[in-house]
Amino acid sequence: MTRRVLLVTEDPIAHVALQDTFSPLSAEWGADFSRGGPEAMNYLKRPGYDALIADAHLPANGCAELLTEARRRHPPMARIVLASPGRMEVIGLVTLAHRMLPKMCPAAELIGAIQRAHSLRELLGSPSLAALVGRLASVPALSAVYTRIAEELAFPDFSLAAVGGLVSQDVGIAAKLLQMANSALVGLRKPASTPSQAVRILGADLTRTLVLAVDLFSRYNPHALKPFSIEALWDRSQAVGELAATIAAAERAEEQVVRESALGGLFLDIGRLTLASQLTGPYKEILALMRKENLDAAEAERRVLGTSHAEVGAYLLGLWGMPDGLVEAVAWHHNPSGCPGSAFTPLTAVHAADTILAEGIKVNPDWAYLERLGLRDRYATWRKLWQERTTRDEREA
Repeated sequence: MTRRVLLVTEDPIAHVALQDTFSPLSAEWGADFSRGGPEAMNYLKRPGYDALIADAHLPANGCAELLTEARRRHPPMARIVLASPGRMEVIGLVTLAHRMLPKMCPAAELIGAIQRAHSLRELLGSPSLAALVGRLASVPALSAVYTRIAEELAFPDFSLAAVGGLVSQDVGIAAKLLQMANSALVGLRKPASTPSQAVRILGADLTRTLVLAVDLFSRYNPHALKPFSIEALWDRSQAVGELAATIAAAERAEEQVVRESALGGLFLDIGRLTLASQLTGPYKEILALMRKENLDAAEAERRVLGTSHAEVGAYLLGLWGMPDGLVEAVAWHHNPSGCPGSAFTPLTAVHAADTILAEGIKVNPDWAYLERLGLRDRYATWRKLWQERTTRDEREA
């Protein structure tokens, strides 16, 4: 089945580049081209678009209007913006776009972005939830603070002072970044006392991802979502991340796998935050069902909504361009057998950490998955790592 993408730009050079990108893929992607304005709006009246790729620099605020209309008419559509670096008008598009890419980004990067958005959308079994994710303006869209930090970090010679200054603009983000940088989640060899020090030690990629996590969890008034607890979710996410990284390190995994295991734990339940904030009434029903029948969140969510926070969270992370290992860890952490492969990955570490911390709440590890990887016997060792950590923390308290 051919997917459909709408490509909108007035720039003749960008137009030719997009033609060159999609022409070889005509059997897979049907591409419509527009210069913007009323013509692009008329294209959006047609059904069946899977993706919109728009030039950020359309005249007369045209890109913002186009993205707003696309979100209204085609909620599940992946909205990708191509922008030149350093242009201030891009900041206003942050809340409307799923992905921001360099205007002349490599063809493979652009195709990968829309293919990932399309395939990850299939994780959402419920059409109504697919539409919900597309309409959300608060969680899926990245904040202006995060975008400015990410833009600065994109330069190979980025300024520590500039990034540190941007982080410091939001006291909550700065405090939580320092907290995480100095926690077992990251495992820095020496403590960081300022945002600039944390950035220098963490590096660009890890800083960008941690700031995203902090940014997302910092947007909500914890009292507005009661009885759902953002603080409890944040604390548990950090605990899963710390244990997942410890497990990956114990298995002598590569440093990237260790880091993605930690981050997978941190983003594990971002889908729950999305659902609880946007479906307040149904999520109270989910919480009541969890208490009444001693169900885990995913099972209760599927009963009420037809899908779970794992699929929603993975979909969002994929749209944001997070690493594949991180997206897989979130997508399959309740059902790792559904993910092909037989090697230890961040999914393995996150699933194990999540089930170890949830013991006693009718949650068991996926033994078939662990057997497939030849790691069933290692689970007891991983549980012992957490017990030792808990005992050590109690002694130090």
